[in-house]
Amino acid sequence: MRAALLLIALALMGCTASSNDPLPVSKDVRLQLGVAYLNKGRLELAKPHLQAAMKRNPRSLNALFALAQWHLAANETDSALSLYQQALSWQPMSGALYNNYAVALCMAGEWEEALEYFDKVLLDAQYPFHTKSQQNRARCEKNKGHYASQP
Repeated sequence: MRAALLLIALALMGCTASSNDPLPVSKDVRLQLGVAYLNKGRLELAKPHLQAAMKRNPRSLNALFALAQWHLAANETDSALSLYQQALSWQPMSGALYNNYAVALCMAGEWEEALEYFDKVLLDAQYPFHTKSQQNRARCEKNKGHYASQP
């Protein structure tokens, strides 16, 4: 089951913090190191850097995205969800947050709520990745059907 969840996560991460996303370049060296290690799958090396970046700037969306991504990669979905909920209280109309939160909800099996948050992405007219987000929504919905049909 964990392997299946990891495959879902990898499929859905097209719109989350990754090396392909045009996130603003951070001047925070700890964040840069943490993301570099995260992108290489070196979770044990990434975590202390990401935690330090969050401690230095607790309202940094880039640090939050990266730390939440770490939690998802470490199969700590509840911790990622908590971080996204915290950030949504600061920026309740962020398409990026809606998308990433929806991905984490989908990974947690919270299908209906995930689909609602994917729909909310469209409320942020400034978010440049609506198409990717809707692709993530379709993957989530497909996985919902796949798991619903299993005994």
